[in-house]
Amino acid sequence: MGPPACPPVAVLHVRCADSASGGPELSDHGESNGKALTLLIVWTVALGGLFAALFAVSTTAQAGPCDQVGGVITGDWTITTAQTCSGIVYTVDGTININAGGSLTLIDGGLRFAKDESHQAYALNVNADGALVLDNSLVTTQTDSIQPFLKLALTVSGANSRFSMLNGAVLKFPGWFNASSATINVTSSTITGFTDTDLQSLGIDMDDNNDAPIMSWASTTASLYSSRIERLYEYISGGNFTRDGNISLTASSNLYAYDTYIGVDYSDLSSRHNELQVDGTSNAYLYAVTVDRTQDPGSLSAWQPAFRPTAAGGSVHLLRWLHATALDSTAFPVSGTTISSTLSPSATSAQYPDNGMSSTPSSRTLWYIGRAATGPNAWYLTNSVGQAQIPLYTDVITTASLPNAESFGNYQETATFSTSTTTGGVFFPPYPAIASEDNNKALTLSFSDLQVRTGPDLELRQADYGGMTVIQNQPFVVYAQIYNSGQTTATDASVAIYQNGDRGSQVGRVDGLTIVAFLNQSVTVSGVPLTATSLMLVVDPDNQINEGGSAQEANNFANITLTVLPPPDGFVAILSPTGGQTVEPGVPLSVTGFVRDTDSNGILGVPLTIELRSGSTVVASNTTTSGDLGFFLGTINVLDTTADGSYTIVVRATSGTISEDTRAISVQRSVPFLLQPVPILGLPYWLLFVIIAAAAAVGIGVTLYWKVYGLGKMVECGECGAFIPEDATSCPKCGVEFEKDMAKCSNCQAWIPVDVKQCPECGVEFATGEVEMADYQEKMRLQYDEVVQKFKEEASRQLGRALSDREFQEWWRKQPTFLTFEDWLREEEEMRKMGSKPCPVCGTLNSVTATVCHKCGSLMRDTRPPGGGGGGEAPATTVRKTAAATVPEPQGAPQASPYAPPAGAASPAGPPSGEVLPRRVIRKPATSVQPVIQRKVLKRPVAEGESSESTEGESSTDKGSDEDL
Repeated sequence: MGPPACPPVAVLHVRCADSASGGPELSDHGESNGKALTLLIVWTVALGGLFAALFAVSTTAQAGPCDQVGGVITGDWTITTAQTCSGIVYTVDGTININAGGSLTLIDGGLRFAKDESHQAYALNVNADGALVLDNSLVTTQTDSIQPFLKLALTVSGANSRFSMLNGAVLKFPGWFNASSATINVTSSTITGFTDTDLQSLGIDMDDNNDAPIMSWASTTASLYSSRIERLYEYISGGNFTRDGNISLTASSNLYAYDTYIGVDYSDLSSRHNELQVDGTSNAYLYAVTVDRTQDPGSLSAWQPAFRPTAAGGSVHLLRWLHATALDSTAFPVSGTTISSTLSPSATSAQYPDNGMSSTPSSRTLWYIGRAATGPNAWYLTNSVGQAQIPLYTDVITTASLPNAESFGNYQETATFSTSTTTGGVFFPPYPAIASEDNNKALTLSFSDLQVRTGPDLELRQADYGGMTVIQNQPFVVYAQIYNSGQTTATDASVAIYQNGDRGSQVGRVDGLTIVAFLNQSVTVSGVPLTATSLMLVVDPDNQINEGGSAQEANNFANITLTVLPPPDGFVAILSPTGGQTVEPGVPLSVTGFVRDTDSNGILGVPLTIELRSGSTVVASNTTTSGDLGFFLGTINVLDTTADGSYTIVVRATSGTISEDTRAISVQRSVPFLLQPVPILGLPYWLLFVIIAAAAAVGIGVTLYWKVYGLGKMVECGECGAFIPEDATSCPKCGVEFEKDMAKCSNCQAWIPVDVKQCPECGVEFATGEVEMADYQEKMRLQYDEVVQKFKEEASRQLGRALSDREFQEWWRKQPTFLTFEDWLREEEEMRKMGSKPCPVCGTLNSVTATVCHKCGSLMRDTRPPGGGGGGEAPATTVRKTAAATVPEPQGAPQASPYAPPAGAASPAGPPSGEVLPRRVIRKPATSVQPVIQRKVLKRPVAEGESSESTEGESSTDKGSDEDL
């Protein structure tokens, strides 16, 4: 049987097939299969064209332009000539018929049939001597129509009718794919159906429309290469029904499938189960074909066959791939090895049912694997990497073997090269085990007595080397370029360098080299004298490697011409680190600079030593070599154990008369700020902060103690004038005792507790006067500000310019008229209580106790108002607690409101500032009733014959004096 038939001419547009596009279950046979596929297609085209010419069915078709220039094909389209349409997916509103002499080739485009309930009959027909080629193109039905009808009938029928899918082409629709007397070729392409996602918004029966077409092929030859047939028809909603398999071969049809996935299964559910069926006249030849294993029943006893012959005479043949590798004794691939296969344990050679049970595979199989029947590219010979892909027949399924197969996949493999032979065995698990790993087995056949590759052949090529200019006695580097011309890797090889060709004067060597094919190896030469004129490089200087003979050993040498110069005078100049730079221990220090001659030209190739010194002691060192323009770069590793302190970086030439250079640096560990020492003190900052915090805490504590538990607030004793604590109950100096929280009733003048709401003597009720007192203070402050403003205006007139508040205050403090608000308020209160007297100079009324006129500053004579109208003498004792005290009106004067000014007073009177505000006022005022006066009552020492209360038997004058205490 010849290679698969393909449509003539039209497939000249087909690109190389991608054998890997068959999905994860397909085998990848490399690029050679793609190339071979292209050759086969071209060959098939030529044979097809010749066949058409011989039978004179039509004139030889030539690729012509596409008659459809737009994106929509309206009405039926009958093709009788060669049509090639590229880059467009056409919407087809009708039927396409490809008749005799006609062909349609779609490249990178396709057909989308616009079918609905009223146009169900649209179809795609390839008739006798017609051809349809899908090259990376799509045939499907439209899902965005009103009342969509998705099923499509693709029919390829009649003598010499042909259908091809290439390079990722796709059939995607439910319906029918019928073929009769046709040739089908599907390469690296897919036959599938819609998914539920595609159909979810269409309002149609998704179960009946989410599958690939049912395939019925009669008198047809179909070839499938690295392709997929998916979503075979299932109709769960339709219940149990009868059908002739999802892929059925009848009337002497043959199917050849290679590395292809066919979605048949082993399911035991009739509505889900899919089969490949062959009748009694048809056969299927399946090479490494895989099936749907997602529907396997849990129990093997429930499995149904995926491949079913429906009548005696029909068979399904399963063939697998052996991937054989031949190696010699050194594990080197042996190309040209003959691989022969025999059934084990018999001596019967492997046979191929698709080629009449011959021991040679069919031409179709040989084309697919890219090999020939005989010759240097014969299918049974290993290729250049020692590999061969051998097809092996393992199972046959007949009506007699159902539901299983007759399996015989046990083979003895023999590898032969020249006179050497080696054997091995391979076993393929029987059907139904046909997963990818079951279909592909690897076998390595190793020759223990054969070495086909040569040994290592090391070589130095003189063309790789020229001359070098070096400095006397200074090290330099030579690069040895070593080749291995043999087929064996050289291990533990050496290369050495000798001065002036003298094998006794070795100046450089490297050992332990592994050389596969090439190695560029650096070799350091320690230095040469002025008398050196050349260097000799030798690979494998000790002849430790067997290179095959004297011819192979003769290419192990090369020479380098030397020009040796005396070391120039010059100097080293350090760029970094800079002087005084601080370095942390454990951190690498980069050292850079230049080496220059006396003319400041850079000197190349000077070996340098970099040292870190503490005094004359070398703490760390490293080496480097000056490069282009004399620049050098090296690194000093400052050890973690290096102590903090001052050090010196020294860079010096290892030989010659080049002067060194130095830099002073400091080594200091980087510590957190709190751990750093304080200058001068030497203490760490954290300790200093602790000391400061402790001192502040002590100061704050002492202050709080004195404020809370210490002296507290000091007041003046009303008896002797000594300053005493506020909460004292008696004066520690004079011994006078104080009454606690006593106040005088403003109605009956009786002393009563401060916290009572009603006088126990006269029954009058009290109310607090805090609000009235706040108003009083504000009013008095405004009056004081008016007085101050008059003084400020007077000062401006005297000085002849306007004064700021600050300037005025500084001026006024120096004047005898200066009064604070508290002093002014006190005098106003005293004027209200005790009367006033005019200034002898300006006539301004002042308090009777004033010593200086608060208007003109003149001295006031010590005069007091008459006893009846001045309000009595000033109190002899200053009451210590006056938080709510108010001095009563002078005797003989009518009682009035505490905020009403006395007769003849210059300003309104009220509770004195600085003294205690009245805490209680009469809620129901009575005529001539004064507010309660909160005072401390002095408990005087009791003399003999006197009562403890000093008020008993006193005159009204004494009472008044006592009230002022």
